[in-house]
Amino acid sequence: MSQTASDAGQGQWAIVWRQFRRRKLAVLCAGVIVLLATISIFAPFLANDRPLYYRGVNRFEFRESVRTLREVVRRLAETPAAERDAAAHRDLIRAVDLQVRLMRPSLSAEPQATLDGLHAQIHAALEAGDADALRTLRGTIQREFGGRDVPLVARSHWPVLAALHWGDALFLTANLLLLTFPVWYRVLWRIIPARKPHRRNRATAAVWFGLPAAAAVLWWGLVPARIDQTNYKSGVLAADPAAATAAVVYETVMWPPIPYGLDEADLSRKLAKPAFFAEPNPEARPSSPWDQPHWLGTNGLGRDVLCRMIWGSRVSLSVGIVAVAIYVTIGIIVGAVAGYFRGVWDLIISRIIEVVICFPAFFLILTIVAFLGPGIMNIMIVIGLTGWTGIARLIRGEFLRLVDQEFVLAGRALGYSPARLIFKHILPNAMAPVLVSATFGVAGAILTESALSFLGLGITPPTPSWGEMLSSGRDAMFHAPWLIWYPGLAIFITISSYNLVGEALRDASDPRLRGSR
Repeated sequence: MSQTASDAGQGQWAIVWRQFRRRKLAVLCAGVIVLLATISIFAPFLANDRPLYYRGVNRFEFRESVRTLREVVRRLAETPAAERDAAAHRDLIRAVDLQVRLMRPSLSAEPQATLDGLHAQIHAALEAGDADALRTLRGTIQREFGGRDVPLVARSHWPVLAALHWGDALFLTANLLLLTFPVWYRVLWRIIPARKPHRRNRATAAVWFGLPAAAAVLWWGLVPARIDQTNYKSGVLAADPAAATAAVVYETVMWPPIPYGLDEADLSRKLAKPAFFAEPNPEARPSSPWDQPHWLGTNGLGRDVLCRMIWGSRVSLSVGIVAVAIYVTIGIIVGAVAGYFRGVWDLIISRIIEVVICFPAFFLILTIVAFLGPGIMNIMIVIGLTGWTGIARLIRGEFLRLVDQEFVLAGRALGYSPARLIFKHILPNAMAPVLVSATFGVAGAILTESALSFLGLGITPPTPSWGEMLSSGRDAMFHAPWLIWYPGLAIFITISSYNLVGEALRDASDPRLRGSR
C-alpha cells in the first residue's frame, strides 16, 4: 500500500506513532498498561501499614536507636585493636554516627547537647583506643536515654518515604517523567531552537535517563537504608504526645488509601467477603480509627486481597519487563553478529538457534527452575536466557536486508568501524519488528511467571504475585471465589492489553497495512 499524503515528509517513527494513534483500542490498552505500571510503582503509597505522614512521637524507634547504639559501642569496646577488621570497624563507626543522627531530632535542645557530647567522647575514646572509656560511655547512654521517662518532642515523620530504596527512587522518577511528558517536552522544545534538532534529542535523552539515575544516586547516598520494625497501628492519638507513654503517639496522621501491609494477617477476618458484598455485622469487634474495609476481601490468613493485588503487580510486571529486556539484549547482539558478518558466524549462530528452538520453551523453563529453585530473580534470568532466539532471528533477517543498502556501503567507504555501523546506522532501522515482538514477549513472560507461581515453582509466599494468589486461592474457589476472580482478571487484562498494543504496533510499522483502518 502506498504511503498516504499525511505521512509524506515524516520520519519512520513519527509515521508509526501517527498510525498507532489511529487505533483507539490500542491507545486505550496502552493507557491501561501505563496505569498498571503506575499503580505497581506507587504501591508503597497506595497500600501500606505505615503512615504516609504523621506528626508525633515514636518512642519505639528512639529506644531501638538507643539499644543499637549501646550494642555498637559494646562491640567497639570488646574488639582489640590488633584484631580489628578495617572495613568492619569503619562500618561500626558509621553505625554510631547514624544512630546519633536518628536520635537527635526527637530530643529537645538540652538532651541534644548531652547526646552530642557523648558522641564526641565516643570518637575521642576510639582515637585513643580506650576500651574502658567506651564501656563507661555505654552505661552513660543507658542512664541518660534508655529510660522510659526520656522526654521526646513531637516532630514530622515520613515512614513510607524512609522505607524506600534507590530502586524505588529510580522508577518513581521515571514514572513521573512519563506522566508529565507533554509538559516538560514542550518546555524543552521552547527553550532549544528548532534549528538545532540534535541538541533537542540529546536534551530529551538526558532528561529520560539522567534524572532517574541522579535521583537513584542521591537517594542511595543521602537516605540511610534501615529496617523499620515499628508497629504503627499500635499508636494512639493524643493532643499532647509528650504526655502519652505509648510506643507511637500521633498528633496528626495520614494513612495510605489501603492501610494494610502485604503480610499483615488478621485471623479474625480470614476469608472475609469483599466490602461491596459483605453484610454489616453488628457484633464485629471495634476497629481502630485508621482501619478501612477490605474492598476485595481477605484470604485464608486474613490478609487484604487488594493490597496483595497491588504489590503483586510489581512482581508480575517487573518479571515481564526485565525478562524481555534480558532476552532482547541477547537477541540483538547475537542476531546482529550473524546478520552483519554472515559466513561462518551466521552458520554457527543459526545452528545454535535451531538447537535451542527444538526444546519446548515452557518445559525447559520448568526444568531449569526445578534445579535453581523458585525465586523472582531465577524466573527473570531463566525466561531471559530461553527466549532470545526469536529476537535473534528477527534481527538477523533485518540485517541481511539492510547490510547491502547504500547508506551501509557509504559508511564502509568512509572507514566506519563495524560496531559503529551496527549500532548507530543499521540497528535503529531494524528495531521496529523487535519492539513488536518485545511487546508480545512481555505478555508471554507474565503468563509464564503466573503459570510457574501457580505450579509452586515461582514466587514464594509471603511475597505476592498474581500467579501465586491464583495458586493459594484454588483450595477456596467454591466458598471464597474472589481469591481467584481478581488475580485471574488482572492477568487477563494485562496480557490482552500487551497483545493488542503489539498488534497495533505491528500494523503501524508495516507499510502494507497503513491506512487499512
